[in-house]
Amino acid sequence: MKITNLVHASVAAISLFAPLADARAQRRTRYVRRNVVANQTTGNTLIPVVVGGAQDVYVPNIVHAAVGDVVQFQFSNGNHTVTESEESEGCKPLQAKDPSAVHNGHIPFLDGQVEVGTFSIVVQSTKPMFLYCATGPHCQTGQVMIINPKDDVQLANYAKLSQSTEASVDGLHVAGGIVGKIALEKAAFVPAPPEEEE
Repeated sequence: MKITNLVHASVAAISLFAPLADARAQRRTRYVRRNVVANQTTGNTLIPVVVGGAQDVYVPNIVHAAVGDVVQFQFSNGNHTVTESEESEGCKPLQAKDPSAVHNGHIPFLDGQVEVGTFSIVVQSTKPMFLYCATGPHCQTGQVMIINPKDDVQLANYAKLSQSTEASVDGLHVAGGIVGKIALEKAAFVPAPPEEEE
């Protein structure tokens, strides 16, 4: 009887650590795959999104997440934000109407850094969440993304709307997530090489 209970306890313990091991493996990824859409999950999954780098983009720019999943934005080369907007108002912060809307402030990544700035949000709903970078013209040049889009066309429409705006408007204050840091070797990207001076 004691051996049977020990076996059941061991199997239960192993099944508890399997999702943790999978999340750790995702964080160890040291490159970015372009044109990848994060698959829909069942909750409590860490979903890394690379912000910036060699181009001013979010990778992936479409994420399907369950309630309870954590989307962790990892800031690569440059200075970027993750700022929530309405679908009908590209490059303008939703914080003007809803003070709790997502905005992380500006998080830079400079050549030689050994830590990566992060902004982690817990997904609260499966409704679409529209995000853009409020740094300079990044939003107008395509640094936009959607968490849980209703269809494949929604991102294209949001990007087109954002391109037509005059300027990006910054968020008002940090809200909707947690600003943090991780070691560079745990990031989901390899930094772009330093730019050579001419």
